[in-house]
Amino acid sequence: MKRWAGLAVGVLAALLGSGGAASATSYDDIVAKGEMVVAVYRDFPPFSEHKAGAELSGIDVDLAKAIGKRMKLAVTFMELTAGESVDDDLRNAVWKGHYLERRVADLMIHVPVDRAFSLRNPNVVIFAPYYRERIALARNPERIGATDSVEAFAEEKIGVEIATMADVALTSAQGGRFVANVVHFPSLDKAAHALVAGEIAAVAGCETEVAAALGDQAKRFPMAPAPSLSLSKPGWELGLAVKDSNRQLGYAVDDVLTALRTDGTVAAIFRQHGIPYVSPESAGQ
Repeated sequence: MKRWAGLAVGVLAALLGSGGAASATSYDDIVAKGEMVVAVYRDFPPFSEHKAGAELSGIDVDLAKAIGKRMKLAVTFMELTAGESVDDDLRNAVWKGHYLERRVADLMIHVPVDRAFSLRNPNVVIFAPYYRERIALARNPERIGATDSVEAFAEEKIGVEIATMADVALTSAQGGRFVANVVHFPSLDKAAHALVAGEIAAVAGCETEVAAALGDQAKRFPMAPAPSLSLSKPGWELGLAVKDSNRQLGYAVDDVLTALRTDGTVAAIFRQHGIPYVSPESAGQ
C-alpha cells in the first residue's frame, strides 16, 4: 500500500513541480549574508542528533560550527533524512532539493570520498576527507578471546543492524557459514543493549556508531576493525560536498578544514564525543 501511495505522490510532484535543480547560494552571497547552511543527517549518533529533545549536537555539528567560526560565518543546519542511497542524499541536500521542498544546503558533511562515487555524481564536488570510518567488532572478552578471525561465530552469536555492510559481510562470509548466528536488530542501539545484557557475544558495525551505541559500557567490550570478512572496502574516508557550481565555497572550506586538522581541532572534536580519531591517512596502516 505504501509503495503505491509513494508512487502517487511522486507523480503528482512531477506534474506540479518544475523538476529543475534548486539554486545554490553563491560564495559571495554567503559571505555577504554572514551565514552558511550545512546539511547533516537526522538521528545519526554520534555525528548528529537531538538528545532528549535538546539542541542538535554531535561530531559533524561541532565540525560545521568550527568551520563556520574560522570563516566568521553563522551556521544553520538542514537535517537530512537518509534516502535509499547517498546519491539520493546528495541530490536532496546539495544540488536539486527534495521534490516536496526545493531547498538545498550550501555544504553537506559526512559524504564518502571515493573516486567512482564522485564520478557518478557530477553535480557535486566531494572534497576534504576528515575521518576514516571502518567496520569494527566489539566483543565480550569472556566469550571471545583476542582473535583475528570470524571462526568464533560458528558457535557464538553476533549482532548487526539489519541491511548494513556488516550484515552483508557476516551473512555472506564463508558461503553463509555464520548465518544462523548473525542476529539482526533494527538499530545498533538495540544490538548494543543485547551485548551488554549477555544475549549475544559481539556486535559489528561502523566503528563510531558501535562506540556511540555502547556509550559508557564501551570499556567492557574491546573493539577493533572487523577481522577476515573479505570486505571489498573495509574502510572509507568521510568528507564534504558542495554543488558543482559552488566550487569557490569548496576551496575556502577545504583550506579551513586543513587548518583545523593540522592544529588538532578535528581530533579534539572526536575525542570530546568519546570517539578515537582515525585520520584519512591511516588507510593501509
